[in-house]
Amino acid sequence: MKFNKLTLTTLLAMFTITVFSACSTIPKGAVAVSSFEKEKYLGKWYEIARMDFRFERNMNNTTAMYTANKDGSIRVENAGYNYKKNVWKKAIGKAKFVGKEDVAMLKVSFFGPFYGGANVFVID
Repeated sequence: MKFNKLTLTTLLAMFTITVFSACSTIPKGAVAVSSFEKEKYLGKWYEIARMDFRFERNMNNTTAMYTANKDGSIRVENAGYNYKKNVWKKAIGKAKFVGKEDVAMLKVSFFGPFYGGANVFVID
């Protein structure tokens, strides 16, 4: 398949729109919690169940620590123990609210400008 400059530019634009719009989407039929209180979200959370994914494969004792940054974003520190390699691992990222801070619709990034959705659907 031959690509010309216009085709390559169009593909790059479509990729950029897909990547950057995906960070602010929410699954169909789901609604993010409103009247969300960021202060109650901050702190250390312990994972009690999950579906395995590439970045946390072979890990247990996983936690997420959320702390407020001065710019209003949230520092995210995910940590866990890789029981096959016998090492502790951690990843540090940043979460930002997609809209108002009282709606639990956030985007999180561990890799520079690339964000993924991080939404709260239920508070018990």
